[in-house]
Amino acid sequence: MTKSLPKYIKVKNKIKEDIKNGKIVDKLPGERVLATEFDVAYMTVRKALMELQEEGILHRSTTKGTYVSHSKMSPKVTKNIGFFLDDKIDEGISSPYYSLIFKALKKAAKDEGYNLLIYSDTDDMNPINDQKRIDGSIICCFPRIEYKIQELKKFIPIVLLDNMASDKSIPSVTIDNFNSVFDSTKYLISLGHERIGFISGLMDSDICKDRLHGYLSALNNNNLHLDKALVYKGDYSYASGEKAARYFLSQKVPPSAIMCANDSMAIGAMKIIQELGFSIPKNISVVGFDDIEVASRVFPTLTTNAAPIDDIARKSLDLLISAINGKNIEFQHIILPAKLVLRDSSTNIK
Repeated sequence: MTKSLPKYIKVKNKIKEDIKNGKIVDKLPGERVLATEFDVAYMTVRKALMELQEEGILHRSTTKGTYVSHSKMSPKVTKNIGFFLDDKIDEGISSPYYSLIFKALKKAAKDEGYNLLIYSDTDDMNPINDQKRIDGSIICCFPRIEYKIQELKKFIPIVLLDNMASDKSIPSVTIDNFNSVFDSTKYLISLGHERIGFISGLMDSDICKDRLHGYLSALNNNNLHLDKALVYKGDYSYASGEKAARYFLSQKVPPSAIMCANDSMAIGAMKIIQELGFSIPKNISVVGFDDIEVASRVFPTLTTNAAPIDDIARKSLDLLISAINGKNIEFQHIILPAKLVLRDSSTNIK
């Protein structure tokens, strides 16, 4: 769905375009002159100019007027792209999922003639620091760092992964987490499972909230009662999958299937299930999310939702390069489906 841009954004983009095309080379006309030219209220023009000043594209002299900041409009192209991964993410770039994302981004960037540099501190990505200059950045977004993202977007183009920001003008590429888990849970129900456990991840972002809501909606749509004892709060780690399995199997009536918010927890759960003498999938079916490399190598092989890693990398990079080249990508949000991959860890209930 295409969202109409606010008027001040249209004015802002037109002024930027005129500066890049050489129509505005130094001093801008007055606010009321611009308002007449753009056929908008002068307060709309003022808001556009204020944002352009915050971004460093314009600077204002109290007595003389508003001028173009030429150094900002003509940055030195470095062919470097940043990839920001919050250092609070468990295992960081070595985590099974983010290592796949980084490899795919690095390959896609190389194909376009760019270098990919990894950062764990947004301060290091500030392009004012010439020794660590980048043309733009792809950022794994979490609510706790949105204030940093707001500051950084004043200097360089940004594309978000994992979650959208509350500021919907910042473009993003995300997975359709809700429908993917909805369909996976529905698949388990189609196999005859009615008591289905769910191991969630950290509830600090839309990723896990959407996956949990997909699970709950699938139960509700199929007239299955939600037993709160069947939802375990994990943290995406292998160890939390182990703890979740012990918790489920300690119940008087254990679940016959477990839906997991990621593969690491699913594999941890599978280990404990088998250690305690239960058979997978004969006694308990298990489904994961991400399709990390080890998912097809464990025994039994893991049924999971394959995250579209290559598409995530390609589309986020295409958006970012478009922005680097001066195209407007505001309010563009790409949502990609995950594919359910059927393997040996799930079967019909006996």
